[in-house]
Amino acid sequence: MNSNRINTMDKQDMSQLHAATCLLMTRFINGYHCPKLSHVIVQQLQKLLAHPVTQRNVESREMYSRLLEHWQNVSISLIEQKKFVRQSQIYH
Repeated sequence: MNSNRINTMDKQDMSQLHAATCLLMTRFINGYHCPKLSHVIVQQLQKLLAHPVTQRNVESREMYSRLLEHWQNVSISLIEQKKFVRQSQIYH
Protein backbone atom coordinates (compact mmCIF):
# COMPACT_ATOMS: atom_id res chain seq x y z
CA MET A 1 0.00 0.00 0.00
CA ASN A 2 1.21 3.46 -0.67
CA SER A 3 1.52 6.07 2.06
CA ASN A 4 -1.41 8.17 0.75
CA ARG A 5 -3.76 5.21 1.08
CA ILE A 6 -2.47 4.46 4.60
CA ASN A 7 -2.91 8.10 5.61
CA THR A 8 -6.47 8.09 4.24
CA MET A 9 -7.25 4.89 6.16
CA ASP A 10 -5.69 6.35 9.32
CA LYS A 11 -7.80 9.48 8.99
CA GLN A 12 -10.99 7.49 8.41
CA ASP A 13 -10.23 5.28 11.40
CA MET A 14 -9.49 8.37 13.49
CA SER A 15 -12.75 10.01 12.42
CA GLN A 16 -14.74 6.92 13.38
CA LEU A 17 -13.02 6.69 16.77
CA HIS A 18 -13.59 10.38 17.39
CA ALA A 19 -17.28 10.20 16.40
CA ALA A 20 -17.89 7.12 18.57
CA THR A 21 -16.20 8.80 21.53
CA CYS A 22 -18.28 11.96 21.07
CA LEU A 23 -21.44 9.86 20.94
CA LEU A 24 -20.51 8.10 24.19
CA MET A 25 -19.72 11.42 25.89
CA THR A 26 -23.03 12.87 24.71
CA ARG A 27 -24.88 9.88 26.10
CA PHE A 28 -23.14 10.35 29.44
CA ILE A 29 -23.77 14.10 29.53
CA ASN A 30 -27.44 13.56 28.71
CA GLY A 31 -27.94 11.69 31.95
CA TYR A 32 -26.62 8.16 31.62
CA HIS A 33 -24.05 8.51 34.43
CA CYS A 34 -22.82 4.95 34.51
CA PRO A 35 -19.31 3.92 35.66
CA LYS A 36 -19.11 1.39 32.82
CA LEU A 37 -19.90 4.07 30.24
CA SER A 38 -17.27 6.40 31.67
CA HIS A 39 -14.78 3.51 31.57
CA VAL A 40 -15.56 2.89 27.87
CA ILE A 41 -15.04 6.62 27.21
CA VAL A 42 -11.63 6.37 28.89
CA GLN A 43 -10.75 3.38 26.71
CA GLN A 44 -11.82 5.23 23.56
CA LEU A 45 -9.75 8.27 24.53
CA GLN A 46 -6.74 6.03 25.13
CA LYS A 47 -7.16 4.63 21.62
CA LEU A 48 -7.44 8.14 20.20
CA LEU A 49 -4.34 9.25 22.07
CA ALA A 50 -2.36 6.27 20.78
CA HIS A 51 -3.61 6.63 17.20
CA PRO A 52 -0.96 7.41 14.54
CA VAL A 53 -2.78 10.55 13.41
CA THR A 54 -2.77 11.88 16.97
CA GLN A 55 0.88 11.00 17.39
CA ARG A 56 1.71 13.28 14.47
CA ASN A 57 -0.27 16.24 15.84
CA VAL A 58 0.82 17.94 19.08
CA GLU A 59 -2.45 19.86 19.49
CA SER A 60 -4.52 16.68 19.16
CA ARG A 61 -2.32 14.86 21.67
CA GLU A 62 -2.74 17.69 24.18
CA MET A 63 -6.51 17.82 23.68
CA TYR A 64 -6.99 14.06 24.03
CA SER A 65 -4.62 13.98 27.02
CA ARG A 66 -6.72 16.60 28.82
CA LEU A 67 -9.93 14.79 27.94
CA LEU A 68 -8.46 11.48 29.07
CA GLU A 69 -7.43 12.97 32.41
CA HIS A 70 -10.89 14.47 32.91
CA TRP A 71 -12.72 11.23 32.10
CA GLN A 72 -10.37 9.18 34.27
CA ASN A 73 -11.33 11.49 37.15
CA VAL A 74 -15.01 11.09 36.29
CA SER A 75 -14.64 7.30 36.30
CA ILE A 76 -12.84 7.30 39.64
CA SER A 77 -15.48 9.58 41.12
CA LEU A 78 -18.33 7.37 39.94
CA ILE A 79 -16.65 4.24 41.29
CA GLU A 80 -16.15 5.93 44.67
CA GLN A 81 -19.79 7.07 44.72
CA LYS A 82 -20.95 3.55 43.94
CA LYS A 83 -18.80 2.13 46.75
CA PHE A 84 -20.16 4.73 49.18
CA VAL A 85 -23.77 3.93 48.23
CA ARG A 86 -23.14 0.20 48.70
CA GLN A 87 -21.52 0.77 52.10
CA SER A 88 -24.34 3.01 53.27
CA GLN A 89 -26.89 0.40 52.17
CA ILE A 90 -25.10 -2.26 54.19
CA TYR A 91 -25.30 -0.15 57.36
CA HIS A 92 -28.96 0.75 56.99
